[in-house]
Amino acid sequence: MLIIPTYNERDNIATLVGRIRTAAGEEPVLFVDDNSPDGTADEIRRIQAADSNVHLLARPGKGGYGSACRDGMKKIVRENLADYVIQSDADLSHPPELLPRMIELLKSSPVVIGSRYVAGGGAQGWDIRRRALSFGANLYARLFTGVPVHDMTAGFVGYRTDVLRKIDLDAIRSEGYAFLMEMKFNLHRRGTTFREFPIIFCEREAGISKFNGKILYEGVKFPLKALGKRLRGA
Repeated sequence: MLIIPTYNERDNIATLVGRIRTAAGEEPVLFVDDNSPDGTADEIRRIQAADSNVHLLARPGKGGYGSACRDGMKKIVRENLADYVIQSDADLSHPPELLPRMIELLKSSPVVIGSRYVAGGGAQGWDIRRRALSFGANLYARLFTGVPVHDMTAGFVGYRTDVLRKIDLDAIRSEGYAFLMEMKFNLHRRGTTFREFPIIFCEREAGISKFNGKILYEGVKFPLKALGKRLRGA
């Protein structure tokens, strides 16, 4: 089952669901929408009328990316809705065409990451500055957290549901990129192994990026916090 957080992504929903259906058939999709002013939830409901495997968790306000993922994960775990959870973005940056590959890898690996930083992976539509910033941020995160993953800020991630049951999702409070790092850090500290496979990340074509200074600050701060925990043996 996919979890896809949304905020002002109306223009991407139909295309995204169409690509998921072409690639992965009737794979269930859970959208978690934060009361998008552009009517994203209405577009999801329109698609639901013809597709019973599209689900919507509508939240009353803008709680943020990390809390949307947590709420979606908790619902799936609590209600035993699926054997695995695949986290993906709504902006078409993650390739739905690789869902069959991820689902197959989840049969033998507890956590599977669609990675830009393994052989064959990369990003499309980025200038040299964006590439350098992303690569440097991932190297920084990997060194400070000690997690043996090349793409620490990867958001196209599959988890077996039994793995999610072993961690306290409510204790993972980060948002944005930091949430992605904190999940990997917590799982690694519990002995979870990771499998990375290459993807080509595509820059969004519709909608507006949610990246801001707060997300950047949190992304810089979390690896330092993780390093402190490692040094203290906490």
